[in-house]
Amino acid sequence: MPRIKSKYRCPEQELSFQRRLLGGVERSFRPAVAYINYPDNPMSNSEVFINVIKCAFGTGCLAMPRAFHNTGWLTGLVSTFLVSFLVVYAMNVLLQHIHHLGKIHGNPHLSYRKTMEFALSQGPRCLHFAAKPLGYLVDILLGTYHFGVLCVYVIFVAKSMKYLLDLHFWFLDERLYMALLTFPLVLTFLVPNLKYLVPFALIANILIFFGFSIIVCYLVRDLPSFEDIPATRPLKTWPLFFGTVLFAIESVGVILALERNMRTPERYLGPCGILNQAMAFVIFFYAAFGFLGYWRFGQNTSNSILQDLPASDTLIQMVLAMFALGIFFSYALQGSVTVDIIWKGYLEPNLEEGSGRITEMLVRIALVIASVLVAIEYPDFGLILSLTGSFCLAQLGLIFPGIVDFCVCYVEGYGPGYILLFRALTFIFMGLAGGVAGTVVTLQVLNQRFPFLRF
Repeated sequence: MPRIKSKYRCPEQELSFQRRLLGGVERSFRPAVAYINYPDNPMSNSEVFINVIKCAFGTGCLAMPRAFHNTGWLTGLVSTFLVSFLVVYAMNVLLQHIHHLGKIHGNPHLSYRKTMEFALSQGPRCLHFAAKPLGYLVDILLGTYHFGVLCVYVIFVAKSMKYLLDLHFWFLDERLYMALLTFPLVLTFLVPNLKYLVPFALIANILIFFGFSIIVCYLVRDLPSFEDIPATRPLKTWPLFFGTVLFAIESVGVILALERNMRTPERYLGPCGILNQAMAFVIFFYAAFGFLGYWRFGQNTSNSILQDLPASDTLIQMVLAMFALGIFFSYALQGSVTVDIIWKGYLEPNLEEGSGRITEMLVRIALVIASVLVAIEYPDFGLILSLTGSFCLAQLGLIFPGIVDFCVCYVEGYGPGYILLFRALTFIFMGLAGGVAGTVVTLQVLNQRFPFLRF
């Protein structure tokens, strides 16, 4: 009998399709490989590595010297490595549980929300009622965080444009530059697939790499006496450090989305996996950059290190232009997470066939306009960094992975000495302590900076 062509790309699905056509339905048949992801445009390992670096390198790194200013150089170094290790480890644990629950429920594209729902449903009976509410909360916080990143990017690019154009051409309000960014950002944001964003990420990485290289050359010149900078500072400012570091190194939604779009997802995790390789590079650089920036400028360190460099130097102006372009090209990558949550999670399943593409474009345009409007209203770069990191990422990067870990291990056991229970509780406790403290402190500073707000 001639082979009948089917629409299936997965070999296991193809075999099942052929058997059904031949009348040989086998109810006990299971694919040999139970968990395979076949995206339409799979990304290579190098493309994923580039995007992981890009989603970690951004405006957050420029605030690391200010984060060290809030803690002192010794506390800053220790805290950077500890917090970063904890967050990356929590992300690895979360991804492992996503894979595990995906195999159990036969869903190779399990979202963060569904992972939370399935985990709570198999956890202690007293937590079953929270499965749906916490699942929706995951989507709300994930969308809010990445939308906050978009606002920060708009602020940074607009401030950079104003800084450069004020020097050479004319004086305009930075809010006008934010408004003028709307149309070009819409053009980049209409790109629908992460694979097609790789060239933008590559350009952004190159620009930001050269920018950081030039900044480091400036930082190591004419360093003041090392004794002039304090090793520690009062703990009351540590929450601001916590929020800034979380914002700088964490990008939960992009990290999850990249793994789902890989050609070889099995290479993503593991001690020497792509995720750990990229994040190790990022963390060491962030620690060194924050330390050097604080050593160079001490108590005069600004929210962004670029504000402390000599404005009249042509090379510094080129660096600022490089960062502005790099962040501009990173906008679509960060925003794709919020679009996926709104579009694929809630709108697309309820729309009539044929109206999807237009509606998705309208959602993307609306998000760009909304991020510009929020940036115009609250243009404080450093405080938005800290607030977004403390409030959203403490939950997405630590508390929720801890809850998932607690519930999944509840069924399979917590290991010798209940070590896995201790791991889950550590994630939850650190997220609660840092997140609550960071959010409260940041809101207090925002209230002082913007008196018309009443928190």
